[in-house]
Formats: sequence, structure tokens, C-alpha cells
Amino acid sequence: MANWKKIVFGELSWKRLAKSIISVYTIIMVVAVAFGDHFIFVPPEPSYSEKSPNISTLPLTHSEVTIAVLYLPAKKEMPTLLWSHGNAEDLGYARPLLDAFHSKGFGILAYDYPGYGISTGESSDLSVYDSIDSVFHYALNHLKLPQNKIIAVGQSVGSGPACYLAENKDLAGLALITPLTSVYRVAFKYPIFPRDRFPNIKRMPQISEPLMIIHGDQDEVIPQTHGKALAQAYVGTPIFYDLSGKGHNDIAGTTYQEIDSYIQLFVDFSKDL
Repeated sequence: MANWKKIVFGELSWKRLAKSIISVYTIIMVVAVAFGDHFIFVPPEPSYSEKSPNISTLPLTHSEVTIAVLYLPAKKEMPTLLWSHGNAEDLGYARPLLDAFHSKGFGILAYDYPGYGISTGESSDLSVYDSIDSVFHYALNHLKLPQNKIIAVGQSVGSGPACYLAENKDLAGLALITPLTSVYRVAFKYPIFPRDRFPNIKRMPQISEPLMIIHGDQDEVIPQTHGKALAQAYVGTPIFYDLSGKGHNDIAGTTYQEIDSYIQLFVDFSKDL
């Protein structure tokens, strides 16, 4: 029997174990680095068209890609929310909530990532950064929006471009909804591979805008510990809303009363800016 085990499994040793661990790590690392964007970005079937109201297209600065943009003007003295939506949705899916925000006076400037909705191209962290840079430039130079009236809002994976913009531009504020500390930290708890995407936790010390974080304590996709870690890494005093009983996809609620209370968090936040 011993000889049979030796033939099948070979000699067990620390050296062999170490080689196996290194081999497994290398395989997973190659997949994570080379194909990470395909796992991160999962665009749904488009839920709107170029004929949908208030939709226009915008060319990106550093490529031939065009992205869809939704613009709804703010009421007087109200800020505009530059909205980076979550994964597995597009502007059409997000539109009812964005319309609800607009009904409260907020301006809405939302965009679809490359490959989402009617946007062309494919999404990566770099193309998404290019997207929000282009939308911000469009806001200032075409829409003539005051820079001190723009609040970057990032939900889920959208927290990546929102934190990137807040680190590099002076904004009125930054609002993060169910945010991640970084992509690898969601999957593995630690950034164990190179080329981590959306390293929000590293950006936090460089972000000086007022910060609001909203995270449910039942989030099954991005645990609330991510939102709390971002709040702790922030150099100022953030506003953190721990929404009891809320998960990842029901954070805004489903009833009119719940959605209205959710929007009120943004109203209160914007009053202090």
C-alpha cells in the first residue's frame, strides 16, 4: 500500500509543497491580471437607446470610444451629482432613481462605461478613468457647471472612478454607496496580486473633499467592512451611514418612503457643502 501511494502521489516534501503553492499562485495571478476586467465589468443588455430622452454621446479624450451621457439640469443653487453607477446596470436601469433625485432639485450628470448601454468599446479601469475625465471636462467646458457645485457619486464599482476623480480634482464633495476598498480586496481580502484595480483605500489620504459613505450591514457582495475601512483611511471626518438590514442591491429601498429617506441623506450632505 505504501508503494502504491508513493507511485500515485509521489514523495511528500516541503519543497514539493512550496512548488505547488507557487504554481497555483502564478496561475491565479495570470488570470487575475490578464482577465480581471472581464470579471469586473459585466454589462447587461442595453435597456435604452440613443432616442431615449436626455441622452447624448460623448467621445473619450484618449480613444475613439463614445460613451452615453445623461444630463438633467439642477434647480437653482442645487449641486449636480456626477454619477458613476454600479456593475450589471446601465443608465436605463438607473434612470428611475436618478429621476427621483432630479425631482428633489439635484442636477444629474450620469454616464455609461464603455460597452454598457449604447457606449462603444470595452471597459477596463483605465477606460473608466478616461470616461469620468471626459465627462468632467464636458461638465465644465460644455455645460458650464461650476466646479464647486459638482458632487462625485460612486456606487459599488463606480466608487473607483469617483474616488479617482476626487483625488485629482477639486469637487464640492464625494458620496460613496456600497464602495470597495479595491477589487482584489473584495475577492481575496488582500491585494495579493499586481495590477489591483480601483485602489480606493490608497486614494483616501489624498482626498480632501467632504465625504459621505452609505453602506448596508447585510451587503453580501461588498461587505460593510470596506466602507468602514475607507472612512477610517479618510483624513477628515466622514459622514458614515450604517443602513441596518440593507444589502448591496436594495440600498436605496423599494418603497417611495424608503427612496425618499435615502435621497434625504444626499440633501442633508449637500446643505453642509
